[in-house]
Amino acid sequence: MVSSISNLQVALANLQSTTSQSGGFDFSIFAQGSSGSSSIYSGANAKVALDNAEKNKDKSIAQLQKDPQIQKDIARYTEVVQNAKSLDDVLNDPVARKVLMTANGLGQYVDSVGLAKKAMMSDPSDSNSLAAKLQGTDSGWLQFAQTYDIPKYGIDRLSPQINGYSGRWNVTIQREGKPLTAELDITNTKGAVTATINGTQIPASIDANNNITLDIIYDGTDGGTHLSHLTGTLGKDGVSMSGLQTDDGAKLDQSWSAAPLFANSIKEVTDNYLNEKWLDQLDKQLPGLGSAVTFKNSASTFDTTVKVLGSPLGREVVTTALSIPKQIALQSIEAQEKAVDAKLDVSQLKNPDYVDRLVQRYLMQLNGGSSGGVTA
Repeated sequence: MVSSISNLQVALANLQSTTSQSGGFDFSIFAQGSSGSSSIYSGANAKVALDNAEKNKDKSIAQLQKDPQIQKDIARYTEVVQNAKSLDDVLNDPVARKVLMTANGLGQYVDSVGLAKKAMMSDPSDSNSLAAKLQGTDSGWLQFAQTYDIPKYGIDRLSPQINGYSGRWNVTIQREGKPLTAELDITNTKGAVTATINGTQIPASIDANNNITLDIIYDGTDGGTHLSHLTGTLGKDGVSMSGLQTDDGAKLDQSWSAAPLFANSIKEVTDNYLNEKWLDQLDKQLPGLGSAVTFKNSASTFDTTVKVLGSPLGREVVTTALSIPKQIALQSIEAQEKAVDAKLDVSQLKNPDYVDRLVQRYLMQLNGGSSGGVTA
């Protein structure tokens, strides 16, 4: 997503053949001054570019959804994850690997299959895991490990593994008049049923008519111990459950229900893939625009200088905007922090106005604009 192109004129020449087709904003106005003569890229130009990119996001993504190649990529990813038994099965498929890694900001490593398998299957709680060790180079690996936690959830995190009642469910019950959601895990091996609620084992059974019964003991706000008794059935869709709930023998008006814990897992990845494709499209229209939009929306998460340097995006935007030499990457992390801290107050990345000025300056610097400071 981060572009290395720094010649605005080249980008604008490409734009003239694409904006009329895509219905996007005409960035060619940035190539001329008010008198029609050539001018440098300005802060005003950068602000207009950013505003229009964000304004037209939904329309642009809707257009990308119609792209035949993107449709093929998403269809292939969906097919692979629905039939996969492990993350290896997904990463072994070139298209599925591309979609998953691109969707999670790791697209630049799509050909590093061995690295991807080890890092993406890392235990996020292990400080010695590969993903954790790579954090200083690219925090995206650890973020993937934390988001998906493959060692804990396996392929279920990418595509719900529901087989009858067996699987991981997001269950909603009533607790003292209020809805309560919890993770319900059920296994049914040759009629031997086991179940846990948020990791705590509970009594469970399935009768001859394929009805399930679950009993949940809980401590009430009154200090007493109570019993929720759930009875229900699978929905006709095969991926839902619902039924009656009684608390201490009293039938409740509201029913309980359950859906796959990661019901939206495929949509989550494919939506992110489309978003990354949109950002790539912005970078092709105007070098750095996609990176600027992404940084603007995620700047508040960079609450330490180490996080800025550990993110390829954060490092690119900050060093370019503040004219910090790329060669600092060859120095110790302490020296790199010192170089960045001399020009950047990280606490200001929570200030939207400051971030706006920073990303505008990034676009100016990247596209041959004038220099200047970024003030709080």
